[in-house]
Amino acid sequence: MTALYIGVDGGGTFCRARLVDGEGTVLGEAVAGSGNPRIGIEAAWQNIINACLEACHQGNIPTEKYSKITLGLGLAGANQPLEQELVISQSSPFGRRYLLTDAHSACLGAFNGEEGALLILGTGSCGVFYQNEVFQIVGGWGFPLSDQGSGARIGLSALEYSLAALDGTSASSPMTDSINAEFSLSPEEYVLFQNRHPLPKEYGAFAIQVFEFAQQKDPIALRIVQEQVAWVSRYLDCLIAKGASQIVLVGGVSDVIRPYLSERYLAYLCEPKGDAMSGAILMAQQQIGRKAI
Repeated sequence: MTALYIGVDGGGTFCRARLVDGEGTVLGEAVAGSGNPRIGIEAAWQNIINACLEACHQGNIPTEKYSKITLGLGLAGANQPLEQELVISQSSPFGRRYLLTDAHSACLGAFNGEEGALLILGTGSCGVFYQNEVFQIVGGWGFPLSDQGSGARIGLSALEYSLAALDGTSASSPMTDSINAEFSLSPEEYVLFQNRHPLPKEYGAFAIQVFEFAQQKDPIALRIVQEQVAWVSRYLDCLIAKGASQIVLVGGVSDVIRPYLSERYLAYLCEPKGDAMSGAILMAQQQIGRKAI
């Protein structure tokens, strides 16, 4: 049997797995829940395995061949030794695995393993510059202390401004009125939401409203967008200062925030050659990342 590889893009909202053979032919592709170990390693790992198993099912791979499949894992929230140890220690029916963050794998995929920079603006955010086989990381340390420009941070700001409007300490707007209606015009409902420790993607769900109301010139929505654009600009400036001449923007927030960026970045922005799963496959093929057997 030809060599088999699975590339996993484990984001904060969902993970995707792509199975390919040694020639790069796609045999299966599947989606499951969040692959970020910070949601709880058991849940995240089960989601990752479920996506991989479904991809194998689509490719008609017999279970006795699973141990010969090499995994490339690009996972959100796997940039610290603790999270890496948790991932590495999990049992798996598959063979070797190579672990980096989703930002690393997305950058490798975007430039097909060549030099370039990438800024993820999804549920979380992170910048990465790959040059001379070395990665340089900007941000991505996790919500809520980092991840500026992300859906989670934008959603958090929307709740912050809406609660302040409900208290009368900040101006209201159609956006804050809409969000406050979802919370039954009750500060206590915000406290209940907060106290159950919602995941970043639950905050990120409110980012959709921010951009919808920003298109309608809602003043609070536009303020939030501009605040986060300022952070995104800092990330881009930092990548450029490190030497990046080409930068790819990816993630669910990237398309909606891009029109608000300064024109001076247009000369740097480019389209990706591949996605995070193709980058994770490169990890598996070229043995890039932290290794586990």
